[in-house]
Amino acid sequence: MTEAEDPVARLKARIKERGWGTAVDETLSFNQPELRSLLEVWRAKADALDDLPRREDLDMRLLKPFLRHLSVSERVDLGGRSSYRLRLQGSTMADYFGSQTGKLLEEAAPPELAERWIACYDALLEARRPLRLVGTYDKGKLDYLVAETLAVPLGNGDAPPNSILAATYYTPRHKGRD
Repeated sequence: MTEAEDPVARLKARIKERGWGTAVDETLSFNQPELRSLLEVWRAKADALDDLPRREDLDMRLLKPFLRHLSVSERVDLGGRSSYRLRLQGSTMADYFGSQTGKLLEEAAPPELAERWIACYDALLEARRPLRLVGTYDKGKLDYLVAETLAVPLGNGDAPPNSILAATYYTPRHKGRD
């Protein structure tokens, strides 16, 4: 696959062009051990199914250790452009962003974050592979945080994947500061 054909390469170029505070790591070298564990759960299901796991393949018992940090977003078509509706939002996410379940990303986040997340999610679904995303927030009450995210595509039967399972863990950007 050429770089122009690879959705992740296109995403990386867009991130650089726009100056977004996001890095895409295809090596999946997570700092957060819980993200490594969740990736193992997703890969085991994908291997057992020989396909992308669907949302119903990942039951609550499997996801219990990660629930506070999870979100499930479903792609919706808004007249030729995509967006994502938050179908599930863990309590840690709600603590930072307020309760956003049922909302479109554009309703749940500032425009620059919504655009960034939509671009990442679109590339992820097209690539059909997990990604590690590391991002910073430069505005508002979250400017001291670094977000490390595992985002994985979820299967949709015989149709193309249209949902993302993401787990995000936050750490202080500047350790040792109040």
